[in-house]
Amino acid sequence: MKENKVIRDPEAIQLLADDTRMKMVYLLRAKELTVSQIAAELGLTTQTIYHHVKRLKECDMIEVAREERIDHLVESYYRATAGTFYFVNGRCADERRDEKAVERALVTLGALGYEIEAEAPLVKSVSKQMEMLWRHREDPSIMTKIFEMDDFNPFVQRQVVEFAMLMAMTNKDFEKYMDAQRRLRSMLLSARNERS
Repeated sequence: MKENKVIRDPEAIQLLADDTRMKMVYLLRAKELTVSQIAAELGLTTQTIYHHVKRLKECDMIEVAREERIDHLVESYYRATAGTFYFVNGRCADERRDEKAVERALVTLGALGYEIEAEAPLVKSVSKQMEMLWRHREDPSIMTKIFEMDDFNPFVQRQVVEFAMLMAMTNKDFEKYMDAQRRLRSMLLSARNERS
């Protein structure tokens, strides 16, 4: 298994929007499992898992690691094709999925003591602000080069991305980026203060 893998296929992004497939990839990053073992781990039927395995294989996110013959049957063991996946195909075209991710992130802040009720207007505003930040900050060509380097661990790669993006920005882009960060921070703090 490669340590890192860059995924450019937009369908792969959509596949991981499904919780079951996301859990499967997470499990298969840790160990090789058969369809029946995955089904047992997730409490689902083998038919359901076969369907998800087929879709994940088509997007090259999982693969057959090995096969074992048991009597007259051949049992396939699956694994993730990488330890860390990076999606570098630009923004997801489905705005609702982006908003769903923002909503999840806002709700998760509660576990850190930042109680924010993720109401639709706030989710929409934060999503739009995140899109603005992304436009000022992300350069897919730089990210692809960095994430294809196998000699870094994911934490070092993430730091290299941060440094490279800051260095690639013009002063004007950097000011726009900082303004967008300030607006995002203000939105989050306002939402927290209103409900605390």
